[in-house]
Amino acid sequence: KQWYQRRVAITAGGPTERCRTCKGTGKITRKDKEGIAVISYGDERLAPSRTAIYIIIAVILFLALTGTLVVLFYPRTVSATSTNLKIIYADIDKNSTKLILQDTVNVKNSNYFVAYLDGIDITVQYQQREVGKNSTEYGVNLTHPSISSRKVSPLNYSITLEFNKETGSDDIWTYCCLIKYSLGFQVQVNTRFSYFSNKFEFSDSMYQIANCNEMIKHSDNTCHLDLTGTKEVPEEVAG
Repeated sequence: KQWYQRRVAITAGGPTERCRTCKGTGKITRKDKEGIAVISYGDERLAPSRTAIYIIIAVILFLALTGTLVVLFYPRTVSATSTNLKIIYADIDKNSTKLILQDTVNVKNSNYFVAYLDGIDITVQYQQREVGKNSTEYGVNLTHPSISSRKVSPLNYSITLEFNKETGSDDIWTYCCLIKYSLGFQVQVNTRFSYFSNKFEFSDSMYQIANCNEMIKHSDNTCHLDLTGTKEVPEEVAG
């Protein structure tokens, strides 16, 4: 059935409109009753629709959700910095020197999601000369270290340095065996990270000090130190 709502608006002293159903008589026939519904002017069903309010609320919720996702998933920097360089093995004389350094690299993930370390290169320079390098690639045989979100993860790497008389072995002997001072190294860290399908690199360079206070000097003017736990003692010192 087709329903019709008729409403007569009468204002004081204003014009009137004749009811189109009863023709102004105030009476309707039985036939007209079957197609008419009389609704009170104050009925809630005549109230304006709230569709606009619902649309505004939906738009606000959508913008809030979008903003939250952008904040959470916007890519931020993952940095790696050398923070603690120390000598864990030393075999020093004036003509040849072997040092093993342990470098603690702090990896900071500023994102709200996990990042993965794909590879790292640590290059050590002494007196503006490259003396050692550690390159580690994480692939099939090595599990990619996961860097938790909003955290700093320390990772330890070892670098082997070898010197001869031309590259400064006598200087190392002077600083570590004679006066037991410290050695200064320039350390450059290049890292490769990935998250989701994105890959990026980060590089940092800093000056680090390695202490020589724990060196043990022997009667043959050589120095030795072993903090690796391998009990490796050079033949010329063992005797």
